[in-house]
Amino acid sequence: MMLPKTSEEHHQGEIRYRRITAIWKGSLCFLFLVLCVLLLWVIVAGQTESVEKIYYPMAAILGMWMVGPFFFMFWTRSIQRVAILVSWNEQSLHAGQRHIPWNQIRKIELATPTRNKWQLSASPMYALYLKDGTRVHIHTDHLFGKKELQSSLSTLQKTLREHQGPDLD
Repeated sequence: MMLPKTSEEHHQGEIRYRRITAIWKGSLCFLFLVLCVLLLWVIVAGQTESVEKIYYPMAAILGMWMVGPFFFMFWTRSIQRVAILVSWNEQSLHAGQRHIPWNQIRKIELATPTRNKWQLSASPMYALYLKDGTRVHIHTDHLFGKKELQSSLSTLQKTLREHQGPDLD
C-alpha cells in the first residue's frame, strides 16, 4: 500500500511493518510489566515470607529493566501515524528523518547484534555501509520475522543495485 504523494516527497517504494505486530508485542510487554508491579505489591501488602521479600523485588526490578524498554519501543511504533520502516525514491533512501543518497551507499547488510551495553536484547538492523567509511543503522525493532527480514533485505539490496547502475565508484 503506497502513501499519497506529496509535493516534496515522491516515494517509489517502501518497506512497511505490521502495526498489529507492534500492538500485540507491546501488549505482552505490558502484561509482563503488570506482573512485575504485582510482585512489588505483594511485598508492600505484607503477604510474603522472609525469603520471598528478597526474590520478588529482584524479579520485579529485573523484569521491568528487561521488558520496559521494549514496551515503550512497541508502543511508539504502534502509535506512529505511518507504519513505514524505510522508503525510497530515485534520489535517496529515507529512514525516519534520515535521507541517504543512493550514490553514497556502498552496500546494505543485515546486522544482528546479540546484546547491547545494558544487557538488553538488541533488535536486528539493516547496516548501510557508506562510501566515506561510515555506517548507518536502521533498527527493525523486532517487528519482522526471519523471512520478512530476509525478504526486505533482498528488496533493499536489489533497489540499491538498480539505483547505482553500472557506474559504481
